[in-house]
Amino acid sequence: MWEFRKRTVLMAGACVIALSASPVLAQEAIDDGALETIVVVARKRAENVQTVPISITAITGEGLQARGIARVSDLVSAVPNLSQDGGGSVIGAIGIRGIVSQTRNIGFDSGLGVYVDGVLGVRPNSFDQELPDIATLEVLRGPQGTLFGRNTTAGAINITTRKPDLEAFHVEARAAYGNLNQAEGSVYLTGPLAPGKLGFKIAGSIASRDGYIRNLLSDDKLNNLDRKSLRGGLFWKAGDDVDVSLGGSWLKQADRLLLGQVADNTRGGLAGLPGFFDDPYLVAQDAGSLQTREIWTTNLNVDWRLGDYTLTSITAYGDNKSQLLDDDDARPIPLSTSNFQDGARQFTQELRLASPGGKSFDYLIGLYYLHQDADADRATSVFGPPGPGAFLGAISSISTLKTDAYAIFASGNLRPADGITISGGLRYNIETRNLDFRQTNTSFVPLPNLTAQLDRKDENLSGNLSVTYEFASNARVYASVARGFKSGGFNPDIVGSTDISFGPENAWSYEAGFKADLLDRKLRVNAAAFYTDYKDLQVSALVGAAFQIRNAAAAKIKGFEIEVTAKPVRAFEFNFGAGYTDATYDDFPGCGPGLNCAGNRLPFVPKLSLNAGGQLTLPVAEGSLVLRSDLSWRSSVFYEASNVPDGKLPGYVLVNGRIGYTFADDKLTVAVFGRNLFDNRYRDFSFYLAPFDQRMVRWAPPRTYGLEISTRF
Repeated sequence: MWEFRKRTVLMAGACVIALSASPVLAQEAIDDGALETIVVVARKRAENVQTVPISITAITGEGLQARGIARVSDLVSAVPNLSQDGGGSVIGAIGIRGIVSQTRNIGFDSGLGVYVDGVLGVRPNSFDQELPDIATLEVLRGPQGTLFGRNTTAGAINITTRKPDLEAFHVEARAAYGNLNQAEGSVYLTGPLAPGKLGFKIAGSIASRDGYIRNLLSDDKLNNLDRKSLRGGLFWKAGDDVDVSLGGSWLKQADRLLLGQVADNTRGGLAGLPGFFDDPYLVAQDAGSLQTREIWTTNLNVDWRLGDYTLTSITAYGDNKSQLLDDDDARPIPLSTSNFQDGARQFTQELRLASPGGKSFDYLIGLYYLHQDADADRATSVFGPPGPGAFLGAISSISTLKTDAYAIFASGNLRPADGITISGGLRYNIETRNLDFRQTNTSFVPLPNLTAQLDRKDENLSGNLSVTYEFASNARVYASVARGFKSGGFNPDIVGSTDISFGPENAWSYEAGFKADLLDRKLRVNAAAFYTDYKDLQVSALVGAAFQIRNAAAAKIKGFEIEVTAKPVRAFEFNFGAGYTDATYDDFPGCGPGLNCAGNRLPFVPKLSLNAGGQLTLPVAEGSLVLRSDLSWRSSVFYEASNVPDGKLPGYVLVNGRIGYTFADDKLTVAVFGRNLFDNRYRDFSFYLAPFDQRMVRWAPPRTYGLEISTRF
């Protein structure tokens, strides 16, 4: 049955793609019907994405809106070799090319960095940003250890927001309503306060939706959506040679996230007890489910042109608070509940000097500093042991962690002959961490009482080297090598061992790529193959009743990406993307009781990811009719390093669609949309709960649809 459904979905998606095309991913209007140029700042300079020797998916704000991408986590369906673990906004993880770091506590950092206007997110739980006012979003694959802050063994997502308009006022607004009481809206307002000198912008978004999983005990609807965001900014032309940008953002989220539901009631220590349902959208849990985030940031960016040189300063401060409530046993039985509360405050300062571009040699040098104060208060209540002597106990931990990171970096481009560019860079990192940790256990669970004051210092040299050859107009090949580094840390969680420190990890990545605009720039083909030697992996796993983070031995990752965009005629554009990742452990002793996971696949990483999209624009009456579709397919993933069969989730296909009409003056658009049009029922999260010998899963949203109205003037 599944094979038939899969073939049906793929055929339907292919038919839609054949009749439609992807959004125009562009920043400058072009009148000749060719594909438009995307300008990126992946190397801290404004460059055509086709000239940068990095595997990049770049999408403009218009492209994000057309694809229905409202937040960073939505990118997974549209970007080859981008993956996530499904753990939600607070403890979930996003990764690239097989490197997915589960950052469930304040002592563990992601191998992926998310940057907004040059500023690193305060903590990984801030990465799932709302996207209401984006100029360009860039997904940079592979280690970005030279120019992007810290800890980017996997890659970086680099987001540039729109600058305020200094000359005229503009307003854009969007509202949508659909099934499950889905309500979304966004607004963008910009204009001059002093024409030609000072401008402002305000962008906001709101999204709410009823949950689709019902808790029979409380009648709550779980896995709902409740997000609000606001971003504002000022842009000041302080002089002919000085630009000053002041920005601020705020995000608040409060969702009843269901982390897990019982997968099978015939196995495990709780087999046969109430709480299991054949209906994937029913649960019975006696404790609440909740994830909350409140994050705000502010940044001051100054560009000072000193003749042909540019001095850039980026100063930023941010605050991040989050909470997670979970019914650990996922049943209507008072066995175990958790309440995790984390907070972090972060200050960063970056200084860069860029030489004139486009010469036979250009360079960029810089300094970087980060200071972060983080704290955590975690508690798990446990009722037991079973029987007449049962009592309520708790395991709790309180932590404070201070981090200071310093770096000096330099990069450059040498052009020794026509068509040849040699690029390289180095970054020297020093990072110190100081932890105060206390764990108290009043339960029957055999976990230690522990007090610790720990510190560590990590130093490292990372960098990159590439050679690019332009063998024809608008066609290039390149080869590169890059080294990424992620500092060591601590495990201030509910722990089962006094050993709560772990060392750094590093990754050497080798890449060869091809980028070309062909057929008078009506066809764009970008492809890259890579090999990553990944050592001392920092891995997080549930061992007994507690999570443990330690360094696994080594892994090898190889694969490719290919992205194709074509626009054979003005009204017809389509895109296709494919990613393949073969990520396996070389050696991983102790990955389970008596196990070595050598040869096993890394968790959360599909071997194959495909996406395709299309858009057809037809003149109708005085306006235009737009038909759009997007298809995404992900192959199966394992959720544990042991690769046990019940921890393998099957692959799935999703098809989204949109039909819209824009009226003659281009100020009003009315559209209907649908997501998961074929109502595919699939699981998007899983984990093994060792204390209860119980497999947990979560089912993804069903089909959603609605009406959207947008305007601009």
